[in-house]
Amino acid sequence: MQADRPVMMPEDEVPFRLAQLLLLLKAVTVQDENGATLERIGYYDFLSANPFLVVPPEGREASLLRLAGFDPQVLAYASSSQRFTSRRERIQHDLALLVAYGCCRVHNRNGSLAYSITGIGQELGGKFTATYATSFSAAADIVVRQLRKLSDKRLREQTAQWISPDSPGNPAAALMAVLGPGPESEISWEG
Repeated sequence: MQADRPVMMPEDEVPFRLAQLLLLLKAVTVQDENGATLERIGYYDFLSANPFLVVPPEGREASLLRLAGFDPQVLAYASSSQRFTSRRERIQHDLALLVAYGCCRVHNRNGSLAYSITGIGQELGGKFTATYATSFSAAADIVVRQLRKLSDKRLREQTAQWISPDSPGNPAAALMAVLGPGPESEISWEG
């Protein structure tokens, strides 16, 4: 293996992110056919890819996530806040691409822009057969079902708590106990 070769993550690839967003929008539509705002989609997207930040490690939903291939003890949970910040910056661009491709529509919903999947988007999303697509869809269904009940304010507060490394329920807490506290970051969608 070459040391000077850059490491590519799936999240760095636009087609991967667009496919993931289509699967997420499909899960959102099941819960609310009117779609969701950019802010909510950002939260849903990140937390669906990291469902054990939301789902307690015991219980039926945790078992379903494990069967889908998710692990509550992965090291990636230790850097949740940094990954959340970079991921949310891409959402608006990715949604704009899906709108341009006709896979997503945007409309006014109570004074805010809401995004929902189109028939073309559902058809395309239904063609994804990779194991990860099935796993992500299962996680998105669980996460969206749980989070859609929260107000926007409560969703922001709860997510800040979930991605904080020293949060008692965060799977990274044990690792952080060994490494010590990291730099604090203030996460806000308002810019």
